[in-house]
Formats: sequence, structure tokens, C-alpha cells
Amino acid sequence: MSSTSSGVAALLPPRGPLRAYALTTLVDWIGNGLFHTGAALFFTRVVGLGAAQVGLGLTLAALLGPAVAVPAGRLGDRFGHRRVYLATVLVRAVAFAGYLLVDGFAAFLAVVCAIALAESASRPVRSAYLARIADSTALVAASAYTRVMLNIGFSLGSLGAGAALAVDSRAGYAALVLGNCASYAIVAAVVLRMPEGAEPRTGPAAPARPAARRGALRDRRFLALAALSGLLYVNADLLNLGLPLWISARTQAPAWSVAALMLLNTALAILLQVRAARGSDTVAGAAGAGRRAGWALLAACAVTASTAALPPVAAVLVLAVGVALLTAGELLASASGWGLSYGLADPRRQGEYLGAWSLGSDLARAGGPLLVATLVTSGGAPGWLLLGTLFLAAGTLTVPVAARAAHRPAGAAAVADPVG
Repeated sequence: MSSTSSGVAALLPPRGPLRAYALTTLVDWIGNGLFHTGAALFFTRVVGLGAAQVGLGLTLAALLGPAVAVPAGRLGDRFGHRRVYLATVLVRAVAFAGYLLVDGFAAFLAVVCAIALAESASRPVRSAYLARIADSTALVAASAYTRVMLNIGFSLGSLGAGAALAVDSRAGYAALVLGNCASYAIVAAVVLRMPEGAEPRTGPAAPARPAARRGALRDRRFLALAALSGLLYVNADLLNLGLPLWISARTQAPAWSVAALMLLNTALAILLQVRAARGSDTVAGAAGAGRRAGWALLAACAVTASTAALPPVAAVLVLAVGVALLTAGELLASASGWGLSYGLADPRRQGEYLGAWSLGSDLARAGGPLLVATLVTSGGAPGWLLLGTLFLAAGTLTVPVAARAAHRPAGAAAVADPVG
């Protein structure tokens, strides 16, 4: 019993605000897992939309959402990140409940856009709030613990959604929507009781970089790093889209192997995310993690590309190696993004900078699904190698760009003294 308790404790940050923050992530993503597992069927069978309408609505919402990231970050800098984050949670709860009233495409589009805007606004203020409650030297580790809770929560939510999918009724799908709304209500109740947090301080992540005179959207090196990070994040499209397409169309691996490989990825992410984030709490360390992510993702693509001519059992085994390498790249890319975004953000305008990071990363990643689908289905093995080369280039460029961003010329510094 004690060994089980210690194993669970290893997945959690220290007691206090950081643990409460991690647990809000767990609850949030249990709700997301509940809803998103059955979302496609809810939209088509209950709401009555066509697949093309669902895809169009989600695409338009995804394009609209990033527009509010920077304004939301600025609001958090001015009025408090916890308050703005709490507001976004409440908006998401109400907006998701709106799905129960949707009876056509126009109403669906309005609801999905409201949700996308609230989710995009939530990301920078949530991250900036984490910087308020965590020591500057522990931000990357805290982010890693949070990602662990995300994976556990989504997995639990997906399992819970199985009952509603088995019933396949309007009431069952409505329960998924209400379950997600309830998760937001719980998160809001916890966040309401959490402290506002201390004023941000610079730490060893970027000790020599003074605050920027200009806004985040004019910090070209910071935005370039966000874009490079976004390219590395396309690894998620490899797992969720590229791998299933490749297995079904180009390999002899059985269809069930897709689910098994997804479970392998989730298990490795839960067990290894905190360990993979170590050393990324400095700008140099985070940039190095990005470079290693590029190499790991190139190796994953090369291994996966080799499975086209293999017999079923060998194909599954080699694909498992490819997914392990892909997971390594995923974990290192995440750690790199956390370390660079926190380490290079102006501490006086952290919400604004993290909003700009979210915007730049999202825009760079926007074409990922189309790129992955095209190269995997039409390009075959050379397509995989081209994707791997793209990842390697993005990871390699991260190092020199981060080095230059960490040493901003004195002329670009703010007039005020650096924050102590």
C-alpha cells in the first residue's frame, strides 16, 4: 500500500497551491475526456450535423481562437491572472452547456467559437498564474506535473465516456456534456479558493535578459521561437492522424494496434514527463531539449517509415519503437516550450508574452494536420523522412535563436530597473 501511495505522490507536485493547480488540471481534463471522446457522435447523431459541417465549424473556431490570446494575457497582467483565468473557466462552463440547445449549424458555430475563444484566452493567463504560485526555478517541473495530470485526466474521462457511447442515446450524450460542465464548476470552486500569488520575479532561466521596451508581438526572436516550438508540436498530429492513416493504408499491422500504440504513448508520457523536463529550467537547457526533440522525432519518422514492407507482428513491434521515440520527442518538445516561454518572457508582462507565445505557436502548428495527412498518404516513406527533417530543422534552429533572444541588446531594454 505504501509503495502505491509513493508512486502516486511521485506524479504530484508538492502540497499547497501547486498541487491544487495540478488537481484542477486533472478535473478539467477528465471533463474534456468525457466530452471529446463522444463529441463527433454527439454532433452528428444528436445535433444532426454533417461531418463536413462539423469540420468546417471546428476549423473556423480554431482560426478565430488565437486572436484573443494576447489581449487576454494583457488583461491578466492588469487585473490578476487568477481572476481572468477564473472568468474563462466560467465562460467555458456556460458555453459547453449551450451545446444542449444547438439545433443547427449556425448555433453550433456560435457555441464552438465561444468555446474556442474562451480556451485560447485561458491558456496564457493560466500559465502566467502558474508563474505566480511557483518558484521561478520550478516552473518547468510544475508544468511537467500539470501535463501528467492532463494525460491521466483525459484517459479517465475517455474511459468514463465508454458507458454513454455504449448506450448511444441523446440522454447519454447529454450526460457527457453536463459532465464536462460539472468539471469546470469544480475547477472554478478550487481556483476561487487559491491565492492570487506573488509578484513575478526573474530567476536563473534568463537572468541577463532585461524587460523589453516594446510589446510581445514586436519581439521577433521570441515569436520565432514560438513558431519553432509550434512546428515541433506538430508531433501530436503524427500520433493522432499520421500514424492511424499510415497503419491502415500502408502497413500490415492490425487495426487494433492503433489503440495499443495510443495507450503506449499515454503511459510513457505519464511516467516520463517529469523526468524528461529536468534540465529545461534555463534558456540554454530548454533550447537543448528542443534540439534533442528534433533528433528524436526524426528517428521516430525514420523508424515508422520502415514498417511498410514488414509482416504484421514485426510491423507492430517496430511501430512501438517508433511511438516510443515519438513520445520522447513530444516530452522534450513540451519541456523546451515551457522553459523558453517562461525564461524569455518579460516578467512584468508575463500574460502578454505567454499570449504571444500561444499565438505564434498555434499559427505555426495550424497547417500540421494537412501537412501530415498529405505527406503520409501521398508521400509514403519519403514523406515521413521529409517530416522528420522538418522537425530536426526546427529543433536545431531553436538553439541559436534562443541564444540570441536571451541576450537582448541594451538598446532594447526597458528604462525601468530589472525586476529583482
